[in-house]
Amino acid sequence: MKILNLNEGSFPIELNIDIDKVDIPGIGCLQKTLKFEVSITKISKNLLKCDGSIKGKFIDVCQTCLKETEVDISNKINVILKDSSEINLDSSSQDQTHYQDLEYFNIDNFVEEEIALIYPDIVKCTDKCIEANQITEEKKNLPFKKIRDLID
Repeated sequence: MKILNLNEGSFPIELNIDIDKVDIPGIGCLQKTLKFEVSITKISKNLLKCDGSIKGKFIDVCQTCLKETEVDISNKINVILKDSSEINLDSSSQDQTHYQDLEYFNIDNFVEEEIALIYPDIVKCTDKCIEANQITEEKKNLPFKKIRDLID
């Protein structure tokens, strides 16, 4: 567990972390190390900005054909960090806000939340895997086809 005190110290804080293990339910196994590179800058008291990137490979199961498949995760991080005490007081319409205790900021929790947000909802081995399944469903979904053909 990596803990930072974001209320003290000099800014910006540059983090380049290689993560070997991720424990998120419903997500495949991490194949290689996950690269997490961010820069945290202080805007004001209890308000910080985090910019950077996250990149890694996971092994998961295709939800259509159940083959093992690689899932590449690569995303830019552009998040506002706020203290968890402000979660109910916040009236801003900021989409990407992460709330956590800034005095004991847990980097692992932050990384796991970012992965959970960018991980695909549907894991598929190829684009055609799902399309092939949809075509067969359309063919099966034609009851009384012979009777309709006779009427026409």
